[in-house]
Amino acid sequence: MRITHPQTEFQGIAPENVFFVANDQQIQLGTGYVMQFFQGEMYPERPNHVFLQIDAQPSARALMFGALLARGEQLRALTPNLPARLYAQVTPDNLDMLRFYESVGLKNDDGEDMFRFLPPEGLARAPMGMEFASVPLADEMSQNAFLSRVNAQRIQPITRDYLQLWQQQQHFMALGFYRGGQPVCECVITGAGANATLLMIYTRSDMRRQGMAKQLIGAASALLRERGVTMMYTHIFRRNGPQVGLMKHLNGAFVRTVTCLPGIDL
Repeated sequence: MRITHPQTEFQGIAPENVFFVANDQQIQLGTGYVMQFFQGEMYPERPNHVFLQIDAQPSARALMFGALLARGEQLRALTPNLPARLYAQVTPDNLDMLRFYESVGLKNDDGEDMFRFLPPEGLARAPMGMEFASVPLADEMSQNAFLSRVNAQRIQPITRDYLQLWQQQQHFMALGFYRGGQPVCECVITGAGANATLLMIYTRSDMRRQGMAKQLIGAASALLRERGVTMMYTHIFRRNGPQVGLMKHLNGAFVRTVTCLPGIDL
C-alpha cells in the first residue's frame, strides 16, 4: 500500500493535510485528513486541537492513522509551547471505529453528552451594575457579531443558517448580561412545548468564576417557566470543567452520549 497527497485542496483542506491510501494495484482504499484549530477560551489548559478523520477500509486504517499522527506532530511542532490534543469524532454506535482508535492508542475518555435538568429558580434580572437584555439579532451584521463571540467558545461553529432556524422555534431566546453595552455573559435557548434546549452559554474570560452563567440560566428560566417549560436539555463536553461543574450545580441528569471523542495528548 502507498500513501499520497492530492495535488490541490480537498474539501477546502490544504493538500499537505490530506492523505489518500491505495493498494499495490492502485485501487484507492480510503482517505484521511487532519485539521488544526486553537480553542484558548474553551480549553485554556490545552488549546491546540488537531482533529483527524479516517474514511478507509479496515486493511488501510493503521497506515492511514500513522500518516495522520505524523502530520499532527508536525502541526504541533509549529507551536511547541502550546499543549496539544489529537482526537477523532465517532458516533457511540460505531463500535468498529471505536475499537480501532483504542487499538492504536487513543483513549475513549472524552465526548459530548446530553444532560437534562429542571429550569432553576431565578429572577429575570441582571446582577447589580449590569443590564439583562435580548441579544440584538435584527440584521446580518448583528447576527455575525454575536456568532463571532459565541464561536470563540465552541469546537463546532454555529452558522447563520442554524441561528435563523433556531429563531423559528417557539422558545427561542438569545439573552445576556451587559455592562456599559458590552456583553459579559450570553446564552441561546430554543425549544417548543414543555421542553427547552440550552444551545450554548458563555461568560467573558475576565468575568468567569463569579456565577454569571448560573445567574443567566436562572434569569432565562424565569421567562421559560412562564411559557410552560418544565424540562431543559443541553450538551456538554466531558473535558470542559466549567460545563461539568454547571451540570452538577443544576443537578443535571445524564441522558446519553451524543458523540465520542477518542484522543491523545501530544
